[in-house]
Amino acid sequence: MKYFELTQSRKVENPIELMGLDPEEYCYDMKWEQFEQLEKLKVAYFTGREFEEICDILTAPTFLVSDGMKKLLSLYEKEIAFKGVQVFPTEKESRQYPQYWVPCFPEVNCFHKNTVVNELGMIEKLVLDQNKIGKRQIFRLPDILQYKVIVSMPVAESILRRRFYGVELKETEVE
Repeated sequence: MKYFELTQSRKVENPIELMGLDPEEYCYDMKWEQFEQLEKLKVAYFTGREFEEICDILTAPTFLVSDGMKKLLSLYEKEIAFKGVQVFPTEKESRQYPQYWVPCFPEVNCFHKNTVVNELGMIEKLVLDQNKIGKRQIFRLPDILQYKVIVSMPVAESILRRRFYGVELKETEVE
């Protein structure tokens, strides 16, 4: 089966920047213990200016998905836990109030022996081992500095059919 890395698109030039989230709590490389400490629902803000792009995936300050993306991911992987972030604009003219979710994906150590990781812990060449993945549709790679979420071909196709905004899927090598 084919697998893809799920991330925010590099084509997005002005993703909304969330204010009011403590970067110590909502860190980039969130682990389960940190996730458990988060409130069930947190309020955050963004400026609400016209040039800001409301994406379905944000990667700062932590990995966040839109409400629609949450619903789709939940269909494929029941083990994903979520904590909410309700976002309000600071500009009075804006009428957009996006809901985001911090997902806690199951971790699967499925690195193939051909994966190349440098001395800093960054992946230079990612190769997944099909036998270690099992029947997982969505998972996160553990013990690396990058936050990598992997989805199966059926999940990727569902994402593309729904035309989520600001989402990038990059095929990964599988052996």
